[in-house]
Amino acid sequence: MKKIAALVSIALFAWGSAAHAHGGTRQKVVESVEINAAPDAVWNLIKDFGAPNWIPAVASTKASNGSEKGSVREVTLKKGGVIKEVLKEEDAVTHTIKYRVDEEPDCAVFPVNNYSATISITVAGAGSKVEWTSAAYRCFTPNNPPPGQDEKAAIEAMTTLSKDALANLKVLAEKK
Repeated sequence: MKKIAALVSIALFAWGSAAHAHGGTRQKVVESVEINAAPDAVWNLIKDFGAPNWIPAVASTKASNGSEKGSVREVTLKKGGVIKEVLKEEDAVTHTIKYRVDEEPDCAVFPVNNYSATISITVAGAGSKVEWTSAAYRCFTPNNPPPGQDEKAAIEAMTTLSKDALANLKVLAEKK
């Protein structure tokens, strides 16, 4: 009986310790913008995975295989640093792009871990609605992250990236 009690105690301790050892939770950011342009016109601005020149944070890119599934693009940011991203899906019919970060970026460059995003364009009245949904863990995944590598920093980075890009996309699309 003492053996069973001891084993149960050890099992409960191990289970409880594992539950408390988990770091941050996956954070999700959804940003959208309505654009006074047809979905096809907006799609033409964003569909080239290898050339995301509508995203203000991007200085330059190189893509291994254009807009083909599995293409890897190396994004050089204006503020410095490089991020490698992989195209998971690009669908011209549904106007959707899905991608993820292939190698975790330097926390000083983009303070996220396991980042993925979906950008979709839908009809909204006489124009379009573009929605950018992104999700990631904080950069520092163990417990007690240092400042700038916590959930707040991850959310701010994802929000700034998507808001700035969508605002610029609106300007570019409505010029045409």
